[in-house]
Formats: sequence, structure tokens, C-alpha cells
Amino acid sequence: MTNTLFLLDLEDKYFLSHRRALALAARDAGYRVVVCVRIGGKYMERIRAEGFECLALENETKGGISFPREFQALIKLIRAYQKHRPHTAHHFGVRNLLHGSIAARFSKTPFVVNSFLGMGSLFSRGSLTLRILSKIVLFSLRRIHRAKNTRVIVQNDDDKQIVLQQVLFDESRLSVVRGSGVDVRSFHPTPEPPGAPQAVLASRMLAEKGVHEFVEAAALLKKEGAKIRMVLVGNPDPKNPTSIPESTLARWRREAGVEWWGYREDMAEVWRGCHIAVLPTYYNEGLPRSLLEAAACARPLVATEIPGCRAILTDGINGLSVLPRDARSLADAIGKLARNSDMRRSMGEAGRRIVETEFSDRIVTKKILEIYEHMDATEKESGRKKANLGSQADGK
Repeated sequence: MTNTLFLLDLEDKYFLSHRRALALAARDAGYRVVVCVRIGGKYMERIRAEGFECLALENETKGGISFPREFQALIKLIRAYQKHRPHTAHHFGVRNLLHGSIAARFSKTPFVVNSFLGMGSLFSRGSLTLRILSKIVLFSLRRIHRAKNTRVIVQNDDDKQIVLQQVLFDESRLSVVRGSGVDVRSFHPTPEPPGAPQAVLASRMLAEKGVHEFVEAAALLKKEGAKIRMVLVGNPDPKNPTSIPESTLARWRREAGVEWWGYREDMAEVWRGCHIAVLPTYYNEGLPRSLLEAAACARPLVATEIPGCRAILTDGINGLSVLPRDARSLADAIGKLARNSDMRRSMGEAGRRIVETEFSDRIVTKKILEIYEHMDATEKESGRKKANLGSQADGK
């Protein structure tokens, strides 16, 4: 009998960029793969074209948290679990693992894997409401992870310590899998393009990703006469309270000379067309995919010295670390790399080697499949032991 793997992710486009390799590897390993996304849109048919069953809990992004809408999504999810009866369920992100774990319990799913994708803004903002919400979520997470059939995946060692201290106190059920993997065949190095050095920040357009600091750094570099193209790639996220409005991005483009390209699907071409990858985030990252992709394309990195970024960036080896919320530090690092093509080349080559040996999609998916298989093997061994004990008792 073919085991069903149920993958619960954030959005359809996010699944294609971050989870497609895992789904394909699981299918090749013999799983029947069912994909469920919280927000579905125009990419749903592309997921189905890969041969996966696919469903969405909602068909549009809506801002804020609505408890009636959350309840409706949970009911839909429970029904999906009861319909597909997964052998293994894998949930990505705190919101999904809360709902997914409840649905898995209702449907008696044998194995549950919960992936924390960074500890997120829930654990980094200081408002009273969010502090209260954080306590409720942490209490719920502890309750969920009491179940012995659950395993947890985090993306960096800092998050591992947080989870062990606040959520799961059994280290044997926790694994560190660094990122979602990068296709090193698609994201491959090419020589730098000619012209003025181009520094790119690719992310959702959120204040906590360091977008304001990037614009301030652009102003400092321009004032100093540096010939550097500063480029933002990505869209706002209206449901996030730190989202930067399109009107502000358009004004920066007009007044500050910072280019804004919006959302791009061809990120391999974006990275190969630039000289420096930048992420001045102060968000609690898991392992930023933009940095992994840029490093795979042999581009040097400039990023903040925070968990997640530290997992891919070694200061002075494959890029330069900067202080969070410090436009001056950011401008100095970008300017230093812009002036030194030999440094960019050597750091880019180092980054490519790091991705090939630690972060390729083949390495990451292999580790995750091993977690699934280990859970199954452990359960079978436990069943054999119980059967043997039963036989011995009957013999007596």
C-alpha cells in the first residue's frame, strides 16, 4: 500500500519555489503526495501539472487574523485530512503547524513533522497584544509536541535552542535541516555583467527586512559619489503590519534613485545579473532563501549578523556581516564590495562551494526523507517488540 504524504504550506507560489523538490523526491521514493496550501491562486494548476493532488484553504490573501476565518480554515483542513488519511503530515510555518497538528490528531495521522521557518515576527515584536498572543501560541505548541509521533525541524542552531527551551524538551525528536535547498543546476554561476555594480535586496517589502536601511544606505552612497545601482525585488505583503506601501516604493524610485522591480519569478537571472546580494533583515529568519540562491550563483553576500543569516554567511569568507538597523554599516559593506571586483569574485566562489556541499536541494530533501523513514522504521520496530512480548506472554 502506498503511503500518503500530506504537505501543508503557505502559498501556492511559495510551494513551487521552496517545496517542489521535496515533493518530487518523496514521489520518487514511493509516496502519494497531497499538497495543501493556505492561499491558492494562479500557481495551483502548475502544481497539479507536476502530478500532485492539490487543494487550497483560501483563494485570496486577507489581512490580519480573523478568528472566524481561522476556524473555517481549520474545519476545511480537518475534512481534508479525513478524506486523504495521510500516513505522514508535514507542516511548514507556525500557523500551519498549529492547525495541521490539530487536524492530524482528529484524523489519527500516524506521523507528524513540524517545520519552524524561523521564529518569525511573532517572537520579535514588543506590542502587548503580540506578547499575549505569543504566550498563547507557545502554550499551544508545547501541548501539541507532547505527542510522541511528532518530530520538529528547524533551520538553524539558534532556533534549535529556542525550540528546546520553549517548545520541545526532547532533543531526540528535533532535527536541524538548513533551509529548503537550492537547485544548484538552475542557480549556477556566470561571470559578472559589465557596467556599474548592482546591489539587490530580494524579499517581501517589509520594514523588518531592512528595506528602509537599504534605501538610507543608497542615499549615503549616492552622497559619497559611489556609482552603484541599488535594486529592490519583491512585492509588499498587505497582511503584514510592517509592509511598505507601493506608493512609498514608487516614491523611492522617483526621488531616491532606488530601483523597484516588483515580484520576479526568474530569480536565477536576477542574481546572475547583479554583483552583490543584500539582506539587512532584523526579522527572526530561518535561513533566507534569497541568500542561498545568490550564493549558488556565486554572488557575495551582505547581511545582518542575526540567526538565519549566520547559517549561510561567514564574515570575510563569502560576504560581509553588518549591524542590524544600521544604514552606515550597510553602506560601508556594499561600497567596499562595489570597489573590489577581486573580493567579489573570491567571496562568490566561496559561497558557491558552501551551497554545493551543504545547501543543495538534493542534500536537504535527502535529510527530510530520512526523517520520514526513521519515524516509520521506529514505529515498525516498536510494533515488532510489542508483538514479541505478546507472544511470550501467551506462551507462558
